[in-house]
Amino acid sequence: MCPIRLILLVAAALCLAGCGSSSDDNGSASSTPASVSSAAEPSSSAPADQSSVPESSAARAGPAGCTTADLSVTLGSGEGAAGSTYYPITVTNKGREACKTGGFGGVSLVDSPSGDPIGAPADRTQQSDVVAITLQPGQAAQTTLQVTEAGNYDKGRCQPTNATGLRIYPPNETHSAYVKLAAPACANAKVHLLTLRPYQPVG
Repeated sequence: MCPIRLILLVAAALCLAGCGSSSDDNGSASSTPASVSSAAEPSSSAPADQSSVPESSAARAGPAGCTTADLSVTLGSGEGAAGSTYYPITVTNKGREACKTGGFGGVSLVDSPSGDPIGAPADRTQQSDVVAITLQPGQAAQTTLQVTEAGNYDKGRCQPTNATGLRIYPPNETHSAYVKLAAPACANAKVHLLTLRPYQPVG
């Protein structure tokens, strides 16, 4: 055989051996598993928070305010002390639904159910026991009205006259109820005979 041909055959054999070794190395590297990113995993959705569901406005507001038409207004017997007489005023829920009241109402002396107020309306006492009251049907709230004796004042200042009753306004109401009360009064609006306490629950 020609020496040159022999050299070429040996070179070709060596080349084939080298290429096979390189292929084995690459196959070994490609068998390493790829890492999986956790970001690719879908996250589970949390259940909806039921506590975040807003209440209806009606549920938040609760019962409506007590109107004069909802209430029976009565005046109790008076008790005298130190130149004044103290009368309990009771408002009772006569409706079929609960209603809200509380705080101060209004009271004036009058000479008839439809007459104009006599003198000054009732002042409010400087008390902090103002509470919100929910009246169920048949439940009541009560306040105390202090009526100072008109005779305690000079006639020229008092301008004496006679009242036949009281015009009573429940808290937050512009409609009044009339109850009978015969009492001396002062026509001068600068003389304040009446003082009213805040309503409190009865029982």
